[in-house]
Amino acid sequence: MSNSQLDELKNKAAELDEKVKHSAQEAKLQGEKALDDLKHTAKEAKLNAEAKLDDLKHEAKARHAEDKATLQEKADDLKAKAEAAKASAQEKFDHLKEEAGQKLDEAKLKAAELKQEASVKLDELKVHATEKFDELKKKTTETLGKFKKGDQA
Repeated sequence: MSNSQLDELKNKAAELDEKVKHSAQEAKLQGEKALDDLKHTAKEAKLNAEAKLDDLKHEAKARHAEDKATLQEKADDLKAKAEAAKASAQEKFDHLKEEAGQKLDEAKLKAAELKQEASVKLDELKVHATEKFDELKKKTTETLGKFKKGDQA
């Protein structure tokens, strides 16, 4: 091998070395770029996941607030119905109490009327009994008088 061949081989080796170094640097840059892209994609995925989580949290809070409002509305409705039922029952009770009071007053009035009628009838019976007693007494006296006269004769 001659020097020129050797120099030529050295030059080719140097060129290849440069090409390999250049290819290595290119590969390194592509690897770094791919790594950066991967890191960027991972960060984007993380941000998207955090945003989705925040959305889910907000949706859950909103749903909870709606459910709570609905429950409160139903509770208020039930309270209103209970109050209405209580008021209705109180009205019915008051009405029945008033009716009972009226019936009691009517019964008292009727009892007073019956007592008055009974008193009048009792007085009439007393007068009638007194008249009968007086008649019986008179007849007895007459009969006794007749017996005394009959005994004297």
